[in-house]
Amino acid sequence: MAGAITVCRKELADHLGSKRYIVLFALILVLSTLSAYQGAEYIKDNPQAGFIAVFSGARFGFSFTSLMVFFGPIIGLSLGFDAINKERTSGSLSMLLSQPIYRDSVINGKFLAGTAALSLLTVTTIGIMSGVAMSILGFGPTLDDASRIILFTLLTILYLAFWLALGLLYSTVTKKTSTSILMSVATWLFFSIVITIIAALVANLLVPITMPRDTSGGNIAKILRSPEFRELLRRRFSIQMNIQRVSPAYLYNEAGASILGISGGRLGFIGPGGGRPFKSLELIEGLTASWPQITAIAAGLVICFVSSYVLFLRLEIRPGG
Repeated sequence: MAGAITVCRKELADHLGSKRYIVLFALILVLSTLSAYQGAEYIKDNPQAGFIAVFSGARFGFSFTSLMVFFGPIIGLSLGFDAINKERTSGSLSMLLSQPIYRDSVINGKFLAGTAALSLLTVTTIGIMSGVAMSILGFGPTLDDASRIILFTLLTILYLAFWLALGLLYSTVTKKTSTSILMSVATWLFFSIVITIIAALVANLLVPITMPRDTSGGNIAKILRSPEFRELLRRRFSIQMNIQRVSPAYLYNEAGASILGISGGRLGFIGPGGGRPFKSLELIEGLTASWPQITAIAAGLVICFVSSYVLFLRLEIRPGG
């Protein structure tokens, strides 16, 4: 354990001093501050929204959650994609292992350091967002809001830690950093963009919607209001949503919406049923609704880290790489 802490301190110092981390931290901080300002202005015009709307963006769109959905994979993967193979190539890893330190302490320390750096980024950003919103609104979160914000912060750290573990896995199974960064970029593109396109195509194929030749205004309006058409939309949306749940980003979005007290799909989405797109959830209801997504993200994290751990312990490391 002492060896892991030693490695963690060294790696954490490297992360906090790296240009990569500083640039990403600054980018997220600036965008999050703008999001908090926009959210606070919305709350001033709509007091019934409550303080939590600063983070949810449920009715004004731009939110911290949407930032993490898009940038979260980049942040997590960037701290892990070269954690092992970079030192292996340079020969510093073999020098480190020649010291009186257990091999598992190395990978444990690297993961702990990455998680600590991600936690610092998350807590600082959410804290600054809260401060900005409070200074504009003149009031702070209620006890219920504060509880939701804390749980949402923990969820975000878990989500970022998953991407860190995945980057660590790529760094362990590949010898070159160029290969691991390509794998990281491909994974980010697939889960952020490609999976959405695939889900829409599959849903359209499985539940095709054909419009009649008579496209007069009255006829179209009648079709759109019909129970049959709404059922087709519901089935199509259900298929699309289930396919997108392969993506950790989608799971995080769903879980974040539930914890922040919003029901009705992802944040910012208006369901096919029309009418009122969102309804408020009590804290316990939100936790219950988000538990499957949280469990799935946690399971993915464990699988990635355990795989990295086992592969690293079996890795043949020679002097000079």
